[in-house]
Amino acid sequence: MTHAPVRHRNRFGPLLGLAGLWLLGTTATAEDDPGARIAHEGNDRGAIACIQCHGEQGQGQAQPPFPRLAGLPEDYLIEQMHAYRQGQRRNATMAPIARHLADDEIEAVSHYYAGMEPAGGPHRVPAGLLERGRGIALEGLPDRNIQSCASCHGEQGRKQSPALPPLAGQPPRYLMNQLREYAEGSRQTSLAGLMQGIAQALEEEEMAAVSAYFASLPAREE
Repeated sequence: MTHAPVRHRNRFGPLLGLAGLWLLGTTATAEDDPGARIAHEGNDRGAIACIQCHGEQGQGQAQPPFPRLAGLPEDYLIEQMHAYRQGQRRNATMAPIARHLADDEIEAVSHYYAGMEPAGGPHRVPAGLLERGRGIALEGLPDRNIQSCASCHGEQGRKQSPALPPLAGQPPRYLMNQLREYAEGSRQTSLAGLMQGIAQALEEEEMAAVSAYFASLPAREE
């Protein structure tokens, strides 16, 4: 009596098939979306992939401080890239990347990150700084004619407008560095006229405190 050969069913076949489809979908997304391609692969003219510093989800990182990009306004992101290219913002990493991107690539990658769900934060910060920063962010310093950050950026740092970036979930050192650059006059973007006076009026400890407050907030409402 002969027996028919036993056929062992591959239990992992369906899973491997799904994985393959997922990989194909990921590749197709990068191929179809020029912004996603720049973000994940860079280009062949010297611009490295954005995700190397800003993370797979555009969430940024605390050390060294790279800002979150996910969910920032598209017009704001475009302006910053041109500012790096033209020397209105000084950064040894970003300036050459911006110079190696064409205008249409800057627009595409900005559109890509603006369309992502906000990601980043909350960051752990010293409790003492947090309380001091909350007061400045929400109430300002009226005795010194310093307006509250919330009046433009919202109480939770998530207010959206084409030119104003949300601050929630940004790394604390990144926020601190930007206030210093405004105070020194080395960040000459469209917000410089407003931000320079505010930053120059703040003490270092106050800059650190308000940076800690916004860094302690999640980028997306939980």
